[in-house]
Amino acid sequence: MKNKAEMLEYCSSWYQTFSGKAALAHLDDKCADIMSGIFGYYAIQMGALSGQHDLLKSSRIAADFSLVSQHNKSDIAFKGSVISSIEHLPVSTDNIDLVVASHVLELSDDPHQVLREIDRVLVPEGHCILIGFNPYSISRISHLIRSGFKRKNNLYKMRSVPRVRDWFSLLGFEVVDVHYMGMRLGVNTGTNTNKKQFFHHFNWLKRWGNLVAPVLGNMYIFHVKKQIVAMRPHKKIWQAPAVLIGGKVVLNNTAQKIRRENYSNL
Repeated sequence: MKNKAEMLEYCSSWYQTFSGKAALAHLDDKCADIMSGIFGYYAIQMGALSGQHDLLKSSRIAADFSLVSQHNKSDIAFKGSVISSIEHLPVSTDNIDLVVASHVLELSDDPHQVLREIDRVLVPEGHCILIGFNPYSISRISHLIRSGFKRKNNLYKMRSVPRVRDWFSLLGFEVVDVHYMGMRLGVNTGTNTNKKQFFHHFNWLKRWGNLVAPVLGNMYIFHVKKQIVAMRPHKKIWQAPAVLIGGKVVLNNTAQKIRRENYSNL
């Protein structure tokens, strides 16, 4: 992976494109829908969009704050935010009710550690909304076709939905929902007018893709819930005080002692 600052700059510039703006609007609506049923005391936002776009504006949780990477030098990012590494969160264990993480798996060389940190800070039954780029999107496929399927060094490594699902399952999370979005082709060349016309020309892809192949969306959103397995207390096996054998009663030690003390003279 290249410099994290370059990756953050790339995400910021992509969300300024026509495809990115449309995806961001859809992202706001989906996050608002998910957070409508989540309550608690504390929520945090982390990742590429943290400090740049408020994904917690529809949250019903009492207090929220943003964790911003030290590689992000934007003045907007530092307002009301905490500088932090996504691999080591400055938050106590079992203290957060909701984590909204945008592109954290693409930003980190150790995605497992990022997910372990999210698991650590979440309270039991806490929620996480994870946003990532889809490596099997229609935009990605079209880019590979145009480049003759030549692999180039990217600023980040995309994590597929099946792999992320497996990682969450290993940590004991319940995957509540996975949603795809951004069923549009990328537009990187031409004037703004041509880009806009080209973008709207393929508006039919959004309707067609959501019905036929939603897994080809440019982005995915995971909604997961932290599960705690209850431990059953160890219970001593009860032993019967007496067993009938051949018509006779076999007494246990306590019964034999009582019999000797009370009936020894009989």
